[in-house]
Amino acid sequence: MKAVIGGTVLTPERTIEEGTVLIQDGKIISVGKGIKVPEEAEIIDAHGKYVTPGFVDGHSHLGMVPDGFDWEDSDVNDYYGPVTPHLRAIDGINLYDSGFEETLSGGVTTVYTGPGSSNSIGGIGAIVKTYGRTKEEMVIDDFASVKMALGPKRTPEGSKPKTPYPTTRMGTVATIRAALTRARDYVDRRLEPDKLDNEERMMMEILSRLIRREVPAHIHTSNMPDELFAVIRIIDEFNIRATMDHGFGSELIAEKLAEKNIPVIYGPLMMAKKSSGAKYISDKAPGILSSKGVKTSIMTDHPVIPGKYLRLSAAVAVRNGMAPAEALKAITRNPAEAIGIGERLGGLEQGKDGDLVLLSGLPMKIKSIVEMVIINGEIAYHL
Repeated sequence: MKAVIGGTVLTPERTIEEGTVLIQDGKIISVGKGIKVPEEAEIIDAHGKYVTPGFVDGHSHLGMVPDGFDWEDSDVNDYYGPVTPHLRAIDGINLYDSGFEETLSGGVTTVYTGPGSSNSIGGIGAIVKTYGRTKEEMVIDDFASVKMALGPKRTPEGSKPKTPYPTTRMGTVATIRAALTRARDYVDRRLEPDKLDNEERMMMEILSRLIRREVPAHIHTSNMPDELFAVIRIIDEFNIRATMDHGFGSELIAEKLAEKNIPVIYGPLMMAKKSSGAKYISDKAPGILSSKGVKTSIMTDHPVIPGKYLRLSAAVAVRNGMAPAEALKAITRNPAEAIGIGERLGGLEQGKDGDLVLLSGLPMKIKSIVEMVIINGEIAYHL
């Protein structure tokens, strides 16, 4: 048992002055003020510090793009074909990559990581913790969602895809729609499994989980806001659960997204506007989205922005109008719920994983320092 005592606890919805968090067997068993601490508990003195839930990065490629290497050693994009739902991030993640340690030092305890955006349907993402001695300790879910990516597609010179790639935004949406239509036919038994080869049967089994709403999709958008409406059409047409990732320009249709209850995992922030489409990138967007009732998360898209700067990204959103309390939820509660692990992570409540961050000051103050990170009740990082 561990007892984190005396700190200002941000749950994140409540502020508890001189609060206590008790953790036993890796789970939070009590949170509050004036809690009696058992004699056998290991005491962690948090007086003068702020205690928050572990930070959650809802869109990352941590472990898929190795730290210190260029893209030639990356597992993030595969040019086998435009529709590859059977590719699994868990088969490409290097859980020993040094990026995990650096990301951990920024207070990030959990990340969604998965395939990149080279394919219309890119494969299966995974949710992993940033600390652990074995795969079993680190991996929360190795079938967390199916990655989709809008925008035109280009294959590198010399690649030999099994089927041609779409070269326009409308072509990409058509490719996704065709694959999901076929999967719906598979679910409704209009497509007979025994008439498919082994590979397509495997692909249909995976996509059928989307159609049955057993798993969500992560739908990546590029820089053009017209794609946001395509995301809405895909979600409505196939009645799937999905997050809208990146979401550049999403603040322009915030009311519509709130009405549809579509979570937005926005970012990365602090991006250079390197093309005409990039004019829709805005550090003000998270604040606008949250103020309009959209469940908003902030991502790093590691390695685009290093994972350790997730909190810094949230602080930038605050600097550009987002309420500090909403910014904290955007890197804790909201991404945990958006990626389907809200029952375990994102807050400091009884029964949730014992993942905590101790900071020298308010979490949305850039000068504040992450002094300690606890994962599953273990001290995973100490300044």
